[in-house]
Amino acid sequence: MMPSLPSTFRPPTSRSKRERDREHDARRREAQPWRSFYKTAAWQEARQTQLARQPLCERCLAEGHVAPATVVNHRQPHKGDWSTFIAASNHESTCKPHHDRDIQREERAATG
Repeated sequence: MMPSLPSTFRPPTSRSKRERDREHDARRREAQPWRSFYKTAAWQEARQTQLARQPLCERCLAEGHVAPATVVNHRQPHKGDWSTFIAASNHESTCKPHHDRDIQREERAATG
């Protein structure tokens, strides 16, 4: 029989995960009010137009791979500026792994 690790003590929390998530989202909306831009019909249309124009991940293509794009990234951070946010010339089709890994890393390095 293999030895097992003792269970980890996790003190009970007074709030549910759902409550913590709601509070986190509210703080995020307050700190970054431009996040509501992503819910607009104008953004949804711009996103669909970009993905129809370039359905493959531009980063994967540059690496010699072919992968479908599912995320529209802003080449230059918009910093809450609507015209920069919605400008088609600022949009880049990417796959989720590139967006969540490489692009997020690049953005953190630029602000850090």
